[in-house]
Amino acid sequence: MQRCYSLFFLVAAAFGQSEQARLSFDAAEIKLNVSGPGDSRGDLSNGRLMVRNVPLRFLIAEAWTIGTDDVYGPSWLDEVRVDVIAKTASPTTPDAQVRKMARTLLEERMKLVAHVEQREKAVWALTVWKGKPKLTPSEPPVKPEDADCSANGTSAGNRRISCKHLTMAQFAHELPSYAASYADKRVVDETGLAGAWDFAFEWTPLAQIESNGGMTLFAALQAQLGLQLESRKLPVSVVVVDSMARTPTEN
Repeated sequence: MQRCYSLFFLVAAAFGQSEQARLSFDAAEIKLNVSGPGDSRGDLSNGRLMVRNVPLRFLIAEAWTIGTDDVYGPSWLDEVRVDVIAKTASPTTPDAQVRKMARTLLEERMKLVAHVEQREKAVWALTVWKGKPKLTPSEPPVKPEDADCSANGTSAGNRRISCKHLTMAQFAHELPSYAASYADKRVVDETGLAGAWDFAFEWTPLAQIESNGGMTLFAALQAQLGLQLESRKLPVSVVVVDSMARTPTEN
């Protein structure tokens, strides 16, 4: 997670947990945070989930690896904020399993009842632009956290991202968190590119474009990576909250 308010698109079956596959944390604490909007943070890595002062809608979105706009439920999901400290038996526990454990935690401690359904939504489709992509094939990551992107600014005021061992589905999921002013809605991987990739690219923030010019995210994707974002309407999986308690039960 490593960031707040941060899509990884899976078929509906991948969103569910059967009773046989139900996973739980070794130790977990969830409590209300009544400090109000302000310093919110979160980290999901190394077999742990730690969040502070995040709305329930955000926590549900992280548990299902979707965006907050794809969580449908009562308006108070944005008002009720929680802290979570939870850990698994091993720091090598895959992030996907940690997310399933987060679902179990919400189901058991906050009585969450939710279902997944398909809804047609306006999205950005990530596709290959004019021929072959300009990406370097990569070996799959040894550890899940090895698949990552780092971001920094350049002397020209641009934004630069370097990614290692990333699938295109993961890149689509990460892109809005790095370029929200451009990727202002869900990004769906429609490249058809399998496997992991290494790549880097840079673009000019939208605010700077408007005053000083530069290269937009859309132009940078095309010129530097051979990819593009197309505005489309596509059926996507969303989480619908049927019922949920506003206050967690005691440990």
